[in-house]
Amino acid sequence: MKVLNNDLKNKIKKFYTEKNYSKLENLLEKIKNFDELPVSFLMIYAVSKALNPKSKINDFSKSAYYFEKIYRSNEENLEPLYNLIIVSLKAKKFSNLNNILKKVYLRNKNDAKIVEGLAKTNFFLGNLSKVSFFYEELIKLNPNFIEGWTKFLGSINYHQSIDQKKYLDFCKKFDDLPINEEIELKHRNINEDEKINIGFVSPDFKNHSVSFFLKDILDKFDKKKFNIIAYSNLPVSEQDSLSLELKKTFDKWIDIQTLDDQETRNIIVNNKTDILIDLAGFTLGNRINLFKKRSAPVQVLWLGYCNSLGIRNMDYIIADKNLIKENERDLYTEKILYMPKIWNALSKPKNIPNINRRIFENKDKFCFGSLNNFLKISDKTIKVWSKILNLTGSNLILKSSSNDSKDLKENLLSKFSDQNVNLENITILDTLKSQKDHLECYNKFHLSLDTFPYPGVTTTFESLIMGKPVLTMKGNNFNSRCGESINLNVSLYKFIAENEEDYINKAVNFSKNPKILENLNKDLREKVLSSPLFDTKTFSEDLKSTFLNILR
Repeated sequence: MKVLNNDLKNKIKKFYTEKNYSKLENLLEKIKNFDELPVSFLMIYAVSKALNPKSKINDFSKSAYYFEKIYRSNEENLEPLYNLIIVSLKAKKFSNLNNILKKVYLRNKNDAKIVEGLAKTNFFLGNLSKVSFFYEELIKLNPNFIEGWTKFLGSINYHQSIDQKKYLDFCKKFDDLPINEEIELKHRNINEDEKINIGFVSPDFKNHSVSFFLKDILDKFDKKKFNIIAYSNLPVSEQDSLSLELKKTFDKWIDIQTLDDQETRNIIVNNKTDILIDLAGFTLGNRINLFKKRSAPVQVLWLGYCNSLGIRNMDYIIADKNLIKENERDLYTEKILYMPKIWNALSKPKNIPNINRRIFENKDKFCFGSLNNFLKISDKTIKVWSKILNLTGSNLILKSSSNDSKDLKENLLSKFSDQNVNLENITILDTLKSQKDHLECYNKFHLSLDTFPYPGVTTTFESLIMGKPVLTMKGNNFNSRCGESINLNVSLYKFIAENEEDYINKAVNFSKNPKILENLNKDLREKVLSSPLFDTKTFSEDLKSTFLNILR
């Protein structure tokens, strides 16, 4: 073990105490045979890399390396492992961490930090059934852990092992968790010449699918009748160009990310918010407690979460009759606000690339594509897609806008390999920042394949506007029927599969008969743009009528 002189020790301790992490790291990195330092100094270095505001992904990787080294030196001490969890997630090193945690879990099943670590690593690896399992284990250990509950409930929507009734039972258990004393909020008497105050709560007022839908709808909102207020749970540092556009649309913008629930609730109440709309549900960055406790006389769930929340204080959910059947109302605790045609409408992209029709002229192999979030590619989806690829010898193009780490890609490809798919037939495209460049990707393949049980929404709208129909599958609840509703609104009945067998047969048939897709490609964009999918003006008017009706 390397011995340090007192002068060097004092400098190290001084820089660490002063949180002068960059100087500390430079000093330590100059020491010859650095790895032979005592564990205490390796720990200082690892912590410094973890806490340094200037740290990048490579720095977090170094931090992870030394936390693992320290943990390996004494596996009875779990503190370095807890730190390893934190920095590995920042470094996007999920596979190695997952392998370590699996072993530790076998002898520490009641350690909440280990269980939560496994839930997170499996999330970033795309193993969503395991995510649900570990979050369920976590809430057994800590029944009042709100974040654990919301992530568990959100993850259920990604895999097929749960039905709507069982899902709702879990939601009701979450709703039974104790909250502070609820204050009754009554409807105020609104005069004809007085504006109605509508608040929108979201962590996604940025370049995000929620905002892509919301922007044009709000632009066309009746500002003579409504004041619209943004309660943004997005960190100010993450606000972008679309955030700035949205700020101009809202009558008032309030950042709530640094405020606790009570502070935020007081603001909402003091603003005399008549209708409060949740755009997040159980997704990341939600403020579910604001709705669980009640912060407005009328509370509505819409857009960012396509299922019931199962909480008694959420009054309504916005849907359409393709998504929630009349005889299924009892599977949703909210009252259903049925929109006349479709439950949302997408803002038309600013820079839509031309459609490349030459893909139908070349003699290359048929190519399927899916630009859905990799997390939506369930194990069942992989099995079905693998059968299609093996039957047709076709290519498959994949691309995700988020959570597309190297570890996730490798884990995804390994699942295809397990189904005997030739991985040379699968191409994974890089994430692209430009919306135009992203849309251009649809020109690379003939037909879009939808994921299940969690289908695409934004990606389906995008695919259609780029002239590529989406083969989707019928579902059994709001979430799993989104693709079906979209296709029904543009009369693409042949692209709705009844079940897995029908899905495979349709995909194979289209690959053998690309002329069908070529003919459809010629006028699909025009058809889609004139459909309810992009009619934000009519949708905004319908939304206005809906809100006025529930306040009468």
